[in-house]
Amino acid sequence: MIYVNSVIKLLAGLGENNKFIRVCWISPKSEELFVINITNSKKMELPYPMKMEDLINDLQEFRAEKVEYEQDLRIISPSNEYLEKYAKKLSDKWNLIKDIVPIEPDIYFSTERMRLFQSIKDKTGVEYNVLYDLLKRYWFYGKCINGLLPNYFDSGAEGEDREYKTRPGRKGKNIKILDDGDFKNFKKAVDKFLIGEKLNIVETHLRMCEEYYAVSFYRKRGKLVPSVDETKAPSEKQFRYWYNKNYSLRERKGHSLGQRRMKKEFRALLGSNSMYIEGPGYLYQIDSTPADVSLLAIDHKTPIGRPTLFIVKDVFSRKVVGFHVSVNHASWVEGAMMALENAATDKVEFCKKYGVDIDPEEWDCYHLPRNIVADRGEMKSKYPNGLVGIGVDIANTPSYRPDLKGVIEQHFHITNRTIRDFFRNYGAILKDKREPGDSKSDDTAAITLDTFIIFMIEHIIAFNKMSLPREFVVGPEMFKEHVELTPNRLWEWGATKNLLHERPKNLIHYTLLPKMTAKVTRFGFELKANTKLYYACKEGEDEGWFISESIDGYKEIEISYDPRDCSAILIRLKSGKLVYCFLTEKFNEYKGLSFDDAKAMFEYRTQQYKALSKSNKQAKRERRALVIPYIKADVDAKKAAKALEGDKPLGKREARAKEANSRKSADAFTNQWPEQPHEVVQEVSEIVEKAASNAQLPSENKLSDFLRHKYKDKKRSSHA
Repeated sequence: MIYVNSVIKLLAGLGENNKFIRVCWISPKSEELFVINITNSKKMELPYPMKMEDLINDLQEFRAEKVEYEQDLRIISPSNEYLEKYAKKLSDKWNLIKDIVPIEPDIYFSTERMRLFQSIKDKTGVEYNVLYDLLKRYWFYGKCINGLLPNYFDSGAEGEDREYKTRPGRKGKNIKILDDGDFKNFKKAVDKFLIGEKLNIVETHLRMCEEYYAVSFYRKRGKLVPSVDETKAPSEKQFRYWYNKNYSLRERKGHSLGQRRMKKEFRALLGSNSMYIEGPGYLYQIDSTPADVSLLAIDHKTPIGRPTLFIVKDVFSRKVVGFHVSVNHASWVEGAMMALENAATDKVEFCKKYGVDIDPEEWDCYHLPRNIVADRGEMKSKYPNGLVGIGVDIANTPSYRPDLKGVIEQHFHITNRTIRDFFRNYGAILKDKREPGDSKSDDTAAITLDTFIIFMIEHIIAFNKMSLPREFVVGPEMFKEHVELTPNRLWEWGATKNLLHERPKNLIHYTLLPKMTAKVTRFGFELKANTKLYYACKEGEDEGWFISESIDGYKEIEISYDPRDCSAILIRLKSGKLVYCFLTEKFNEYKGLSFDDAKAMFEYRTQQYKALSKSNKQAKRERRALVIPYIKADVDAKKAAKALEGDKPLGKREARAKEANSRKSADAFTNQWPEQPHEVVQEVSEIVEKAASNAQLPSENKLSDFLRHKYKDKKRSSHA
């Protein structure tokens, strides 16, 4: 199936290079599409039309193939530092084209495109070539806003320190060069005056200079007045630049307006026309809630309480596109991340893990949306920011505003009501507050986590087949085409708008997982945390990363990791390629452990080393005290031997042989055996003699025969 952002590899003939194209737009009836050549980032082109039939024929006849390919992940998914550094440039560029890129397919035709360009030029004065460049980059990187970021990765002298002979920047009256001491004063001034006393930036700078840069004082009406040399103090422009650079707009608004007013006036306006729901995949809502049922552990007898249920729902069709159940409290890793991954996962494969075989059309949603709305819970962190790099925008609703994500909130009411009815006698929580005499849900609990997940799978499949609520507003197009009012049919009908898009699975994992820095060493990638684990991969061994202790010229690299399992990590090369790395053989026993468990084991080792450090030192002292007297005795004997003259010392080889011979007898095991008394030997001879004269001793007894003959031979030899 071809979707927006699908990448197709056009296979070339002999002597030619393969070409990669990305799908930018698909017509409502999926007859035509616009694609863009993404083979060369140095020479970007405009999209051009194709027939869907021709592309499908190429795929079926193996002249083309659908691939998982991204041109440059450094642009699509940059580091937080790079994104923050060029956030202003990115915002300015996006504001130029944000109103024209949704106008599809008109934007792909030159005549209509020039008309749109003219309207922008009339307003901003921006030339056509600038707009062309922005549009090409936007389409080239899969309609990703981050594609507009400046590409400075392969330019400049990265990592090299520059030496300035003169003060950089424009020259003015102020000639002061700022240092770390000035930056500390800036921080103290912001905390004390701008935040503490609610002064504006001008007054804050004035007070800072009076307090930290006064060179002298004079008296005025009996009061001391500070005097500041303006040429030796930071200027207001320098202070303002530092403040704007180190504090985000949200933080600056909080300083001037207060946190409460800032949250009220500067929040996402989700009810605006820009958030109009165009079709499936335009907007997903995600949230979590405790399920109204108490579960049992895997031993079927220990209650573990209520699970946390995460649901991802498409707003247009009301279809449940993903979910996750966790026994932990709501968090990014244990809930939101897993639910989003599930929303973009093949549901047939997912359900099969729990023994549920479904047909693909029963739950045919495994895509990424354009926008996601969540609350200010586990999604309010740095981890979801990476979703922007794969074409998904995040909007967090303000506190105490569940009405802004009413679709998902209402679904929780329906789901929990079904759970209470279904498990009424098996651990359902029927009341929010238990009254005296009511039974405990833990006492009646009977189902495990896996059973509850199976129930949720069947419940979601059934829900997606059922009719929409009566409050659902039917649009004119739905009425004309007599669309069946179920989430499944509405999803299928709206999918022709081609708002759904897809990304490679490893890219989704890299984007969703938390990040950490790893150091390249000869032992592998060493994680820079309390878990000194090492990872390696075949590609790294072949390329010699661990011999040179560097990768792409860097000693450190950013990695993605799953806190629940330390068995593997995911790294991104400078070229943008994603590579899986696994624990080295030294740490094979750590496979399957969480990072917290591994960290605890390393901390235990450290604690043991510290605890035994004192006893180790004492053991060394004891060893020295006990051995030194013997050494001194040998040293004295050596001096005494040298004092004796006359005996010529033996050669080294002869002395070594003599020492070895003397040790043979001393070290023999027989020296450790006890001496045998004479009475015992006499007693043995008597026993043998008696055995020889005993007629009843069976001749078959070989031991007796042996002793008898042995005794006779000995007696004959003695007489002789």
